[in-house]
Amino acid sequence: MIYVVMAAVFESLLFPVAIMSSIVFSIFGVFWLFWATGTVFTIMAFIGILVLMGVVVNNGIVMVEHINILRRSGLDRTSALVQGSRDRLRPILMTMGTAILGMVPIALSSTQMAGDGPPYYPMARAIAGGLAFSTLVSLLFLPTIYAILDDISAFVSAKFSRARELAPMAPRGDAVVQGE
Repeated sequence: MIYVVMAAVFESLLFPVAIMSSIVFSIFGVFWLFWATGTVFTIMAFIGILVLMGVVVNNGIVMVEHINILRRSGLDRTSALVQGSRDRLRPILMTMGTAILGMVPIALSSTQMAGDGPPYYPMARAIAGGLAFSTLVSLLFLPTIYAILDDISAFVSAKFSRARELAPMAPRGDAVVQGE
């Protein structure tokens, strides 16, 4: 559903792929932190990954939309990628930093739901580990993935345009069907 909403908003099927790649990076971060801390994957960790997806996608949307605005204002792609990444670095780092710092008390505690329920710390560790890893990797790779997908889009558009130019024109008016 996230992809469908982004495809509608961006009016593109490719740019949401760049943003969705951030989710893959975040899941690597979750499992890296779980491995480092010896945390067992539980249902609470899965809930943490769902929360994480929303935050990570939001960071990607903020960056890609700003890059698209810069391109529509007349900047070439490379300049828009550099300027957009520079402009959105601070807001993305602030979002990541505050979310991770907010998770630290929960990640270090053993608080359980309703006293006897599952502990919260796997959820907090999933969010913190995924955000830390995906934000750092996304800031480096999201502009690159954007450029690659933009090249693919331009290539496909050029091929379709060329195919339309080379396609034989259908006869106009009454067509004679052979065999009649």
